[in-house]
Amino acid sequence: MSLESTLKILTTIGAVIAFGWGAYQFLLTQRGQAETRRVEATRPFLDRQLKLYTDATQAASTMATSKSPQEVAAARSKFFLLFWGELVMVEDRHVESAMVEFRDALNAGKAGAELEQLSLRLARACRNSLAESWGVKQWQDPHNAPDAGK
Repeated sequence: MSLESTLKILTTIGAVIAFGWGAYQFLLTQRGQAETRRVEATRPFLDRQLKLYTDATQAASTMATSKSPQEVAAARSKFFLLFWGELVMVEDRHVESAMVEFRDALNAGKAGAELEQLSLRLARACRNSLAESWGVKQWQDPHNAPDAGK
């Protein structure tokens, strides 16, 4: 094979490799941009979910631990506003279940240690839901799986 033929073959191979590398880099960039767009699109939902979960856990913990009738009444009102409204838009089935259990305990007149445990269950369900929604497995409660306590 002549030097000229070898150079033509090597040039062609080089061009194919350069084209393939360029296509690969383009696809990586497109995937990265698609992921960025997905995160930006879900960000309002994730932020709202975080806020509502925080509000729900604060209301539950206040009812479970406060000795002030005024604080408990305000927290109860907040809890039921969330329960019958906004929280439904962002909660997963585990948070929903924990909210229903807490509501049932309230309606049954439970107090003290039982409400404290249900408040903790709600907080853990929220924590695990957020870990799933945000895609951060390290946030999951290492002591409780999402279905624990059922």
